[in-house]
Amino acid sequence: MNSKLLPRSRRLKGKRNRGAPVLVQEEAGLHVSISADLPEAAQHAAHIFQEKYLEWLKRGRFSAWGQYKRSHFVVAVGGGNTLKAQYQALVQQHSDDIDWLTHVRFFLLEESSGESNWESAENSLVINFIVPLANKLMNGKGIRRLADALDLQLPVDQDDIIDKMVAMMVNPVNLAGVKKALDAGKRPLANRLAREEAQRYQRDICNRLGDAMEFHLIISGIGKNGALGAFEPYTRELLITEPAALIIKQESGALRLALNRGVLINAECVSLIVSGTHKLRALGRLEMEESTDFEQTVMETPLRMLRQSREIAERVYIFADEQALHFEETLFEYSEKGVAMQNKAETREGAEPNGTHILLLHGFMGLFSFTSFLVRLPSAWTVSALHRGSHAKTLPDDEIFPHYARVLRKAILKIWRQGRPAPYAGHSIAGVISDHLLLSIIGDYDGPIPSYKKLPAESQQLVDALRAGGIIQLATWAPTDGPHTGQNIKSLVAHYRKNTPLDYSGFGSTYDNRAKNLVQNEDAAVTPEDRIAGLGKFLDRRGAKALINSFNGVMRYLLNNKTVQQRMLNTDSPYVLRLVGNRLLKTASFYGLAKEVNAALHDPVEYQQRHIKALDIILAYDIPLLSIVHEDDFLVSAARHREEHDYLVAQRKKKEGVSRESELKVPARYIAIKREQENLPADPLNPHLLIMATSYEGNSIARQITAAMTRFVNENADRAAKSGKIKPQASVRKWLREHAGRPKGRKRKLA
Repeated sequence: MNSKLLPRSRRLKGKRNRGAPVLVQEEAGLHVSISADLPEAAQHAAHIFQEKYLEWLKRGRFSAWGQYKRSHFVVAVGGGNTLKAQYQALVQQHSDDIDWLTHVRFFLLEESSGESNWESAENSLVINFIVPLANKLMNGKGIRRLADALDLQLPVDQDDIIDKMVAMMVNPVNLAGVKKALDAGKRPLANRLAREEAQRYQRDICNRLGDAMEFHLIISGIGKNGALGAFEPYTRELLITEPAALIIKQESGALRLALNRGVLINAECVSLIVSGTHKLRALGRLEMEESTDFEQTVMETPLRMLRQSREIAERVYIFADEQALHFEETLFEYSEKGVAMQNKAETREGAEPNGTHILLLHGFMGLFSFTSFLVRLPSAWTVSALHRGSHAKTLPDDEIFPHYARVLRKAILKIWRQGRPAPYAGHSIAGVISDHLLLSIIGDYDGPIPSYKKLPAESQQLVDALRAGGIIQLATWAPTDGPHTGQNIKSLVAHYRKNTPLDYSGFGSTYDNRAKNLVQNEDAAVTPEDRIAGLGKFLDRRGAKALINSFNGVMRYLLNNKTVQQRMLNTDSPYVLRLVGNRLLKTASFYGLAKEVNAALHDPVEYQQRHIKALDIILAYDIPLLSIVHEDDFLVSAARHREEHDYLVAQRKKKEGVSRESELKVPARYIAIKREQENLPADPLNPHLLIMATSYEGNSIARQITAAMTRFVNENADRAAKSGKIKPQASVRKWLREHAGRPKGRKRKLA
């Protein structure tokens, strides 16, 4: 997909009011609005209902097919609890600015012959919308004027008003005879009656809307598993794409009449309101690209039918509350020095039971910098973003990162012993954790690197796991990046003071290219003075923790304010960032952040030596490595990453006895991301936070990064399966078939 052809964010045009959302058009074409809670989301969905109605009233009806669509704004509605909030918002906000009685007509997406825990879409529409609307109209207009508008002869009462409104506005489905036949055990009769009702309903819609059965608007919720309307995963009727009303047999024996996939994708607008926990997986599969066959993804997640083409996707509007975008929480349990401990992780379960389980380690900016990866990495994979945990805050500086590394080590080994690949990806300061993980293989940080055969059994298992999954470094930090950032700060200050051109390249090189090994050059070398001595002294003071944590309290107090929440969630930015901004600041610990910064820089010379030794461990044990960094990274040197890559490739070629990088059996890959715009933006954080999608360019880059990660991990898993280390994976085979013959890409830039 050409990112240059992708749309930018789009604010709704026209008059703004309390219910008007800011919609972000995602890369796939979908329009997304995130709200602090369901009532806010419902207000925004109701606003789009009104906007689409006004578009029809002012322009659309004059070119509509057939007299019925020229006279009426035609809406198909689903069932479920979520729509009740939208009905309430429509009554409260738009009872006066939509001519409901004259113009709006409702059809039903589905109806059932009788299922346990089933709520009829018609009953919900009547009880939660038409009855409250009738009451509001009676209170506003008076019962006489309303009766006259409905052509009712006086005297009339409330029931007469409601009955007439239902008869006039709702086109029902009648499965009463079907239920009666089923209750009597007459299934053949029930099947025949159901088919006849479906045929009648389809004829009725076609006579009014045309054979395309094209509604002005469809409103629905979605299921946790990606169900849409009556279509659960693996419903065979999903294969029928011609617009129709179908009968779907349920496992309970009930029969359900439903407007099918062809109707759903033909609608002029589809409005989905999403609430409740654990809807992220379904939304993620709707938003992200898949490497597998599209029709297979529709069977797995019916919601994806709305991604059939960009034209269809651009007609889709999603209104989600924040709760709908929460991830499931899992626990990694382990013991340390005989003490039972736990580490939480935000997890998106994968579709492949024994498939890849990738671990994500966040940087300084917190756990939710990985939100886009939790959504966008292949759906076959299980994806876990590890929390740091609070235990490290109690440790001395030199024990914090070794502790993080032990937690990561135990998590990798647990997954590996289940027979699953366990790659991990670290961002920013997680590079230091990665270094300590690799050093934990040899035990003695200052000792020699022993051969694989001389390692303890558990360390051999860790090496096997790392060989099978690989290590992914995403703009990872090392102590020499301290001087790099200092150089960039000078450039930024000069830009503001003297209007000089911006340059975030820092030092041209980190290592002396004349040396055979990685030796720091004089300009970029890290020294003891690069530690932040003042921060360490401050943290050791009594009351420092309480003072820093007071910022947490202030931040969370502000974020509990509805106005603040709504502004953050509905800013004109990618929906991943809007989610990140709120949740990150609600969960961030400023004291923990200060402790990590101080720990990373408390002994920069020693930590840089450890970093170089970690690279030699990667070489010694044939561990695949993928390094990705933005060429304009303010905080991390792209030059250092490139130089380290060149060193790994040169040593690897010598070890394997090959002359070209493409011939290496064990990959060492480097990707420098190139900015799309001509001028470097003043914002110094965006290049470094590339995986947070903090800009629309970042949103596009995140997709390219996940594609590179997918290739890297799948090729590693395929190699491990061929060597008998793991069982072959169906998702890997599918991916390899899809990408057969495509270039692997060596040292390259992503544009």
